[in-house]
Amino acid sequence: MRVEQLEREYDLAVDWVPFELHPEIPPEGMPRDLAFPAAYRQQVEAGMQRLAGEVGLTLRSHDRLINSRPALQAAEFARETGHFRAMHHQLFKAYWDESRDVSDLGVLRDVGQTVGLDVEAMTEAVTADRYGPLLDARRQEAEDLMISGIPAHVVADRYLVMGAQPYDVFERLMAKLGVPKK
Repeated sequence: MRVEQLEREYDLAVDWVPFELHPEIPPEGMPRDLAFPAAYRQQVEAGMQRLAGEVGLTLRSHDRLINSRPALQAAEFARETGHFRAMHHQLFKAYWDESRDVSDLGVLRDVGQTVGLDVEAMTEAVTADRYGPLLDARRQEAEDLMISGIPAHVVADRYLVMGAQPYDVFERLMAKLGVPKK
C-alpha cells in the first residue's frame, strides 16, 4: 500500500504502531529455513514479489530472519525525537532495498545518523531496552485484536485489513466510510 498516497488523497493521518512479529527469534537471528518450510517460503516470497512489482517496489530476500526488536526500539527513539517518518522510511530502505541487517546496532547507528538522530542517545536507549515495555504492550494490544501478522491496518477503529492489499481495497473502504477524496 502506498501510505503517503492514501494520506494525501484522503487527508488522513496514519499512526504507525510497532509490532514485533517474531519475538521468539534470538538476538543473532536464525536461518529462514529453520522457521519456514521451503515450499511455504517460496510461495510467500513469490506473492510478496508479485505485489511489490505491481507498485514498483524492490524487495530483496534474506536468508536469515532478524530479531526486529532493536530496529523497533530505534524507530521509537526516532518517534520520541520527531524523526519517526524519516527513520521508518530509511529502515525499510536499508532492509528491503539494501539487504542490510537492521537488527545490527552499527546499521541502526548509520541509519539514525542519516536522519539526524543523536546516535549515542539512540544506542543507549536501544541497548537499555527502553522501549521494551511499550513494544510488549503494543504486541498485546494487537493480539487482543487478533492481529498476528503484518501489515495490519485498523481503519476508523472499526475495520481490520490484514496483509498486503491492493490500493483499491483501501479506496473501497474509504468510500464505505464516506471519506471523500480531496
